[in-house]
Amino acid sequence: MPWKTDERGAALVLALMVLLTLTGLALAILSVSAFEPQISRNHNDTVRARYVAEAGIEYAYDTLATNVSSWNTYLAGATCLQGAVLGAANSSLPGLGRVHGTFTVRIRNDCNAGDDKLTGMGLDTTTGPCAEVAGTATLDANCRVIVTSTGTIGNTTRTITVVVAKTGVPATNAALAFPGIQADVNLIGPSVVIDGRDTKMADNPGAPTGTAPAVYGISVNGTLPALAVQVENALGNSQQNNVRGRDETNAGATTQGAGTIQADGALTSQAITDFLAPVRSMADITINTSPGNTHSISNIGSTCSTDVKSSTCWGTTSRPKIVYVSGTLSGISTQYTSLIISGDSTGTGILIIENGNVEISGNFRWNGPIIVSGTNVGIRYRGDGTQSVYGATVINELHDDGASNLEADIQGTTRILYSRETLDLVQTGLGRRLVTTYGWTDQ
Repeated sequence: MPWKTDERGAALVLALMVLLTLTGLALAILSVSAFEPQISRNHNDTVRARYVAEAGIEYAYDTLATNVSSWNTYLAGATCLQGAVLGAANSSLPGLGRVHGTFTVRIRNDCNAGDDKLTGMGLDTTTGPCAEVAGTATLDANCRVIVTSTGTIGNTTRTITVVVAKTGVPATNAALAFPGIQADVNLIGPSVVIDGRDTKMADNPGAPTGTAPAVYGISVNGTLPALAVQVENALGNSQQNNVRGRDETNAGATTQGAGTIQADGALTSQAITDFLAPVRSMADITINTSPGNTHSISNIGSTCSTDVKSSTCWGTTSRPKIVYVSGTLSGISTQYTSLIISGDSTGTGILIIENGNVEISGNFRWNGPIIVSGTNVGIRYRGDGTQSVYGATVINELHDDGASNLEADIQGTTRILYSRETLDLVQTGLGRRLVTTYGWTDQ
């Protein structure tokens, strides 16, 4: 008789095994679910910390763009490695308490080993467009600084690093500067004033009250000292007396005449060219001209009080503008007048004329730099009214056109006055346009 298998109790064993398996799965699921809130909190804190760090970057950008002439002030006490704290450490978000997060922003100059990989250019240890001396930990020469913002939520931190760059208006070395290869000058009239002493916007010509160091009355290309002699000879003894500014033999003193007409390399032709390259695309007003297509305009600024955005409003002290007049030359010897200004005109900002001549008549007041640059260029102050520039006039001739095209023809009651106040006003007023960020990294 065959053996019978006794299967009584097998169901119980199987049920126990299934129960144990399900219990293990339940415990595993409960264990994982217990981590979910912590994972969610960690993720939430990481995201929030990053947003707080971004707020720090925005704070830094706003501070630097609003105070473009004060970057070196913010670098006080910095090192190339650590930089300096911008504002207050562990700042809370505006209108919120510290429980919502804090940020600490540090600013440093790009002079530390490896910073060239962040900026895409050489270390800031030589002269640059923002300083006449070499960059250091506390002095920015190449118009770039590195900003690091660390956002903190509880025990979680995120750090963002960016490069902040500014297109600095070139620091002029004279009230009337010729950094190019020519400086053909004609100056007629006892009422002409060219003054490199610091003139406030409210000052009368020849009576400056500014405290900034004086610049030369007239400067020329530092590598072409013969141009300085040429300018002195062109003015003659009587007209030289209308030129005042920094003494070429004593930087702390001022003088008049030949002693303030100097070949100086602080402002170069290349610096002007480099400045204009990015600024063209930032212009509020762009005017295209060509031979036979001169742009004539009268009474600039007459519409500012009713429509500051008007094309005939060329900037105000509260809203400076960049006005760019582009010239088109048919050949290297082409000479023509691209812009004629007449009537009663005022403007504030940067007036740029490329590859053409500009003629100014009537009553004219410009606050800021006037830059004439390119091939066969020049500026004519006709003197049939009172024509004043508070800032600087720069004429950057790139082509030797002989004496057939004067770089500066100055007549009548013309005042070309160096003014640190207006140059800073323009740089600050245009700050957010001239300050950019790049090289964004976070960790």
